[in-house]
Amino acid sequence: MPRTEKEPQFRNKMFVMIGLLLLGYIGIKSWHIHISIDAYQGQVLERSIKGAAK
Repeated sequence: MPRTEKEPQFRNKMFVMIGLLLLGYIGIKSWHIHISIDAYQGQVLERSIKGAAK
C-alpha cells in the first residue's frame, strides 16, 4: 500500500508544499519580469530610428 493511502495527512502536506512552491515560483518569475520591464522602459535611444527595437 502506498504511503499516501495509509497517511492522508502526508498527502495533504505534500499538496500544501507543492502549492507553496508553485506560488513561490510565480512570485519570483513575476519579480524577474517586473525588473526586465523596468530596464526596458529605462533605455533611451540616442537618435530616432524608424522601426528600430530598443
